[in-house]
Amino acid sequence: MKQQAKRGRAATVRQTAKAAPLSPREELNNKLFFRLFQTENVYQTAALRELGISAVQGATLGALYRDPENGMSFSALYGYLAVSRQNMDAVLKRLEHAGLVERIEDKTDRRSRIVRLTPDGVAAWRDLHLRTIDFFRQGTANVSMAQISACIEVLASISRGLKAARTK
Repeated sequence: MKQQAKRGRAATVRQTAKAAPLSPREELNNKLFFRLFQTENVYQTAALRELGISAVQGATLGALYRDPENGMSFSALYGYLAVSRQNMDAVLKRLEHAGLVERIEDKTDRRSRIVRLTPDGVAAWRDLHLRTIDFFRQGTANVSMAQISACIEVLASISRGLKAARTK
């Protein structure tokens, strides 16, 4: 009797858990976002394996290299990289421990911190940048420049849409 009741509840859960059919657009959206998820995971794994640094650590060094002497404020850095404050703080702690970045007091606002590359960080970025160029070249070997340009525009549009999105 108990076994039948359990089976009955399980069947009810399976029936009620069945999703409504998706429109062709919703199906494509689902495939697109799943592909973005997969690609991000492949990229993260390959970057760590081939470059010896996580993608977010590499992006952080690259962002700071844009003005290596003056650096960026902490808030400008996490905003530019589109990561959370907590994630940025954890990344910076690892990079500080490695001697690649430092946080200093902002001369104009003592409450704020400036993040900048150390001399070792500048050298690390220069080496990493050369290896990254080759890594990206290999990753896009079968993709035309027009496809890359179109992809950049599409991803920027999706990013803007996600920032503006509100769930019901």
